[in-house]
Amino acid sequence: MAKVSILMNAYNAEKYLEEAIDSVYAQTFKDWEIIFVDNCSTDNTKKLLNNYDNKIKYYKTDRNVPLGSARNFGLQHCKSEYIAFLDTDDIWLEDKLEKQTQIMEENNNYQLCYGGVIYINEASKIIGTMIPKAKSGNVLSQQFKRYEINMQSVLLRNRDDVKFNEKLRHSPDFDLFMEIASVSNVYVIKEPIVKYRKLKDSLTSKNIDVWWLEMKYTLDRLFDKYPELKDRYPNGYKMAYAKVSYNKARYLISLKHRKEASKELSSFKFVNIEYFILFLISFFPLRVWNTIHKGLK
Repeated sequence: MAKVSILMNAYNAEKYLEEAIDSVYAQTFKDWEIIFVDNCSTDNTKKLLNNYDNKIKYYKTDRNVPLGSARNFGLQHCKSEYIAFLDTDDIWLEDKLEKQTQIMEENNNYQLCYGGVIYINEASKIIGTMIPKAKSGNVLSQQFKRYEINMQSVLLRNRDDVKFNEKLRHSPDFDLFMEIASVSNVYVIKEPIVKYRKLKDSLTSKNIDVWWLEMKYTLDRLFDKYPELKDRYPNGYKMAYAKVSYNKARYLISLKHRKEASKELSSFKFVNIEYFILFLISFFPLRVWNTIHKGLK
């Protein structure tokens, strides 16, 4: 049976760290190792790791580096057939790796596998669930319309070309997984396999200024590299850039630039009913917009 390298990247991660690692040790699939990248933490992260055995391989960066760089540093030490990812505040369900390794071993034509998500809050209370809509195989159309590849749920084959874009501060995972989905078949598990914790002060929330910029960067890059995609997925093309516009509008509204946000949303208001409603809501009192987006990442 194949082995899995689990890449964990940490910076001052002590709060939920043991819960995350314990979910790996609880896996029904046992042939794994954790490649733990300490991005120059100043808390008790390293001390907590001393409570575990040598299945955790500890590596520390020379200095605090951006997310993509830290993950690439860890990938250098991932030597197993498969790679999985776990952030230090999230949790795996106990049969996650067993299901995924069996699927990938039985289906050589799939490069990547992902599944559903249970959303939890800071107190580990369940606040929602996401079941993927895409069907196994070519999942790109769905990702253009509504991206649903949660990194914590991913298992992918370890290849030399698996690398994160170090130019991106917020979304190196989106860039990598969209590249894979553009050229490879992907297996979709239609049930939750991870618990994903939504935090108010998460890195995602802090990077609202670059959400739209980095998403646009990846889409521009893919449509330039694979120009046939625009003709193959005309509706997906529109939906993808509508999401860019929406993320830009969220940033503008966070700066209280309401008119600019409404103008941005107006370009895509007729893509579907959802974007038309968002366009209308941009004219409502700010508290209405904030209430609707409360807790979103």
